[in-house]
Amino acid sequence: MYIFKTQGVCPKEIHFSLRDHVIDQIRMVGGGCPGNSELVGRLLKGRSIGEVLPFLGGIDCRNETSCADQLAQALRLVQSGELREADPITIEVEERRDLRKIAVFADICGNLAGLKSVLGAARLAGVEAIYSLGNLISPQGENDAVVELAAREGIKNVQGPDDRKAANGEPLNGQGAKTIRPQNRDRLLLDPLVLSFQLGKRQAVAFQGGFIQDLNGFSDFSPYATEIIMTCNLSDYLRDESVFPALATMTDHFRADLVLF
Repeated sequence: MYIFKTQGVCPKEIHFSLRDHVIDQIRMVGGGCPGNSELVGRLLKGRSIGEVLPFLGGIDCRNETSCADQLAQALRLVQSGELREADPITIEVEERRDLRKIAVFADICGNLAGLKSVLGAARLAGVEAIYSLGNLISPQGENDAVVELAAREGIKNVQGPDDRKAANGEPLNGQGAKTIRPQNRDRLLLDPLVLSFQLGKRQAVAFQGGFIQDLNGFSDFSPYATEIIMTCNLSDYLRDESVFPALATMTDHFRADLVLF
C-alpha cells in the first residue's frame, strides 16, 4: 500500500496498491467525487504503471494540476524509488468481550521493580486484564527482564517510540538496541500500535501517543486516526471549558467510547 499526500486538488491523499508495478487498487481520500474515484480505480485496475502514465500526466483541473496528474506524480515516484510502501499502522482487535475490570499503566521504561509493583497491585485489585500503553523499555532499563515478565504475565503492550525503535533494531538515544535479546525485539515488533477491545458495553481504543502521526503510513483517515489526532494534539484545550462544546462535537466522530493514551 502506498499513500501519497496530494497538492492542489480536493482529495488530501491517494491510497493505492501495486502488484509487480501493476495497479491493484486506487482510492482518492479526503475530498473530491467518490464516484469518479471509484470509476478511475475500476478503469486502471490490472494495468501497469507504464501503460497508464501517458494518459494521466498533464491533465489540469485546478491549481494547474488534477487528481489524475497527482496520481501520475505518485506513480512516477514509485518508479524512481522515492515513494515507498507505507509502513502499516498495526491495529489489533481483541476478541474477548467479557472484561469488566482492567489495569492500565504506561512508560514502565525498563523498571523491573516498578513492573512487579504494578503486577502486585493488579492482583490485589482482582483485575481481569492488564494493558501497557507503551515504552516497556528505555536506554538504561532492565529491558530483557521487563519484556519477558510482561510476556509471562500476559500483559498486552502497544508500541511506544522506544519499543518501536528497539523492535526495528534502531538506537535508543545513542545506545544500540543490541542490548535487547532477539526474541524480545520480536515480541516488541509483534505488539500493535493501536489496540481495540471491549470493556463492558463500551468499545475502548488504546495507544501510546502522538508519535504515531509521524510514522510512514499514518493517514488522517485511518481507523482511530480521529481519536489519535484529537486526544494527542488537542488535550491541552481541555483546560479551557469554553472549547468543550466544540470538542464534544468532534467526539461524535470517534469509533471508540473510551480512549486510553
